[in-house]
Amino acid sequence: MWRCSQAVQTAAQRWLRRNTSSSSVAQFARTHQQHNSVRLYSPTACSITTAFGQSSLLHRPSILSGSDSHPSLERYGDVKTNNLLNPSNPLLITSHAFSTRGGKRPRVPQMRDLQSVEEVIITAYEYLDDMSRRDISAVWARIALLMTKRQPKQRGKSSHNTGKLSFDDMEHMMHKIFNDTANGIEDCGAREITEATLGMAKIVTILLQQGKRRGEDSSRVILRRLLVSKDMKPNRKLFQFFAGASMDKLDQFDARYLSNLAYAYALIDYVPEFDDGSDLFDHIAMNAVDIHRKFNAQDISNMTWAYATLDIPHAVLFEALGDQVVAFKHSKDFNPQAISNTAWAYAKVGIDHPELFEKLANHIVKTDNLNQFFPQALSNIVWAYATARVHHPKLFQKVADAAIQREREFSNSQHVANLLWSNAAMGIVDKQLFLSFMPTAGKLIDSYTNQGLANIAWAYAVADVDAPTLFNAHFINKCVEKGSGFEIEHYRQLHQWHLWQTKEKSNSGLPVDFQERCFNAFISDEPTVSKLQDDVVAQLSSIGLETKEEVLVGSGYRIDAIVKVNGKTIGIEADGPSHFIGRSKSPSGSTILKRRQVSSIDGIELVSVPYWNWDTLGNDEVKKQEYLRHLLSLKSDR
Repeated sequence: MWRCSQAVQTAAQRWLRRNTSSSSVAQFARTHQQHNSVRLYSPTACSITTAFGQSSLLHRPSILSGSDSHPSLERYGDVKTNNLLNPSNPLLITSHAFSTRGGKRPRVPQMRDLQSVEEVIITAYEYLDDMSRRDISAVWARIALLMTKRQPKQRGKSSHNTGKLSFDDMEHMMHKIFNDTANGIEDCGAREITEATLGMAKIVTILLQQGKRRGEDSSRVILRRLLVSKDMKPNRKLFQFFAGASMDKLDQFDARYLSNLAYAYALIDYVPEFDDGSDLFDHIAMNAVDIHRKFNAQDISNMTWAYATLDIPHAVLFEALGDQVVAFKHSKDFNPQAISNTAWAYAKVGIDHPELFEKLANHIVKTDNLNQFFPQALSNIVWAYATARVHHPKLFQKVADAAIQREREFSNSQHVANLLWSNAAMGIVDKQLFLSFMPTAGKLIDSYTNQGLANIAWAYAVADVDAPTLFNAHFINKCVEKGSGFEIEHYRQLHQWHLWQTKEKSNSGLPVDFQERCFNAFISDEPTVSKLQDDVVAQLSSIGLETKEEVLVGSGYRIDAIVKVNGKTIGIEADGPSHFIGRSKSPSGSTILKRRQVSSIDGIELVSVPYWNWDTLGNDEVKKQEYLRHLLSLKSDR
């Protein structure tokens, strides 16, 4: 075992509290080494001398300073050992009690056995000369993991006996570990480069997400100085340097390390560029395509997530990895998070891969239950299929059933908005889903983004589920409050919601001035006429009907063509593929809403001419005219 037994640690701590001199600690160490075959380092053994003066690491320029000069010895002098070697310091016990074999120097401890950031730093500093490149890269991975966990409390009531390092001590140690990592990165293999880069990227992400905190640990302050620039962005000089080191050995990276390297840079939203005009992700993609058959489910998830997060739609890479997913014999290799991330990534970059979406959806549908899927995963999955416009009703039903059962677990406003918007966008109106989420959606009003507010409003308008407890004065005030931050598409959605509330439901709507802004956005698009519409209008004229095109009606909608049939006004909609979901014949939520609102608000019956029916008629004008007569209940000329 690396650590001494709990009994030895407890005994040591009791003894040290009574005997605080250096000679006493040494005596205790010798005694317990004889009786327990456990080596406990004495203060003399772990004293820290002029590290920066002696270290061969700093014979090369340090990436820390941005110049060829070494860090100032006056600023970064010897660690003050009094605090570190205080015999009451529990880190002295837990960091230095390791087994020995035949009197040999103890091996380097495993980072995974250490339970606090401070403990990792002390141990790495003390064993730095004995650590391999793999050991050092593991330091950063372990720090990143421990930063997400609650740190163990130090014993003692005052700062004097907590055994904590001074800030200067901690800074000195971390600078030396950092310099050793950076200066040795070119000697690392694929695993070590990836682990160090990913560990540091995770640390940066944690620091940026949590921001500066009053009274935060000194380790976080120093990590921020090392890894984050003054403008609160990642230390690009450092990560560019690491990218250059990885480039020299990229052909040695297997699928796991390639995907983790991409994942690391996506976490910090940075794409390193090189002098030849290429960037790191160009090279990662080329190498990944060459070995795409060796990618497992997690590798694919990480790789596609990284490219999608950085908005890099590398078609060749996504096609190759999609083919690999389809080739998998067992979809069970995908865990819920991997399924969610992969589907999200393909939808985000707009890469069409029907076979991949079909395989993932079928796997989800066949799963006994979705208890292992977090709310975010459920939300992201349906968002991906709605965004990619992939028709799969069984998938949406499966996710809706799971979401209804676990509605109370949805505490994030974006997850709720995405879930409801996705169903509405696909024209899937599960009224039980919308009713179940009404209380939750209402509680989260204050946390919605502008897009979230608009999406929630539009989704309920499509579903036509009255929600007075959700769409109340608080909701309207929140819309007005965020007014200037809405994009044109959001104003258009809110206009459709306003029509639904005031014209279809007789409820309160938006204030007049805000509603006018929404209306103007709704009618602002210049009309475009498709070939299908041109052809349909031409054939309507051929059968003797007077036709008006692109008619703007009172609700704000535009109708492709309007004709009079037996004194009745009828709207003709030439519905191309964009009006339906994927390759199906199911109308989209937007199409459903337009048909309903034009009919109920403007009193105009809409008749659809779907593209698939029209295409079957080919170039036969006689058949086209006969089709329109039948559609409009007109007598045939035959």
